[in-house]
Amino acid sequence: MIIGVVSAKGGVGKTTFVSNVGMSLAYDFSKKVLLIDGNITTPTLGIHVGILSQEKTIHDVLNGIIDIRNATYIHPFGPHIIPASLSPTENYPNPDVLKEKLNGVTNSYDFIFIDGAAGIGREVIATLKASEEVIVVTNPEMTALISAAKVIKLARNLEVPIMGVVVNKVMGTKHEMKRLDIEEICEAKVIAEVPLDKKIPESIKSMTPVVVYDRNSPAAKAFKKIAAYISGGGIEEKESFWEKIKRFFSLRS
Repeated sequence: MIIGVVSAKGGVGKTTFVSNVGMSLAYDFSKKVLLIDGNITTPTLGIHVGILSQEKTIHDVLNGIIDIRNATYIHPFGPHIIPASLSPTENYPNPDVLKEKLNGVTNSYDFIFIDGAAGIGREVIATLKASEEVIVVTNPEMTALISAAKVIKLARNLEVPIMGVVVNKVMGTKHEMKRLDIEEICEAKVIAEVPLDKKIPESIKSMTPVVVYDRNSPAAKAFKKIAAYISGGGIEEKESFWEKIKRFFSLRS
């Protein structure tokens, strides 16, 4: 399944979502996962997962320099990743060929996530057209929700199904928009809420997704639940060393 992750507003945590849910699907649920940075102009996915190499990128794939199968980096925790170039380039690639390029790897993965650019421009449209379903990431405040509603309308105009809305950076204050209000504004189902978590900026600084940086943090637990939801549930998770120790002593007590 190819899932486009989009948001018309920048800074809502879209790349954080992609890196963490993709990592959890691979590590916790043993899924074959490919993460692609579809943000050609201002990419950050590689930074989130610790890939700073410029040897092979989605730019090279879109420009026809290398085959998409030769552009992947394998992360130690499982997922395959195709970053975008961090260097300014005069040869702006054509994002419209993304869907065509994905044909070569679609059958090799359980899930392919495209981390789309912010806004509703050409790069976002290319992400939507290449996707089989879309997840919209937003925050529980009005400006972010209005932007989310715009990209949802765009996806529906392109006849791309909406898997749902993920509300990120939730603090639980009375000033935030509530789930029913969000669903009414976006005209789409809220499938998850991710709490604001101080471990997120720590994990980004360390270039390690929080689902492996601090597995017990509130956001890590939320991302893991989303991964379970996407995978269909019913799949036994890997048991960590400390979880095994706790279970051992609980059985002896």
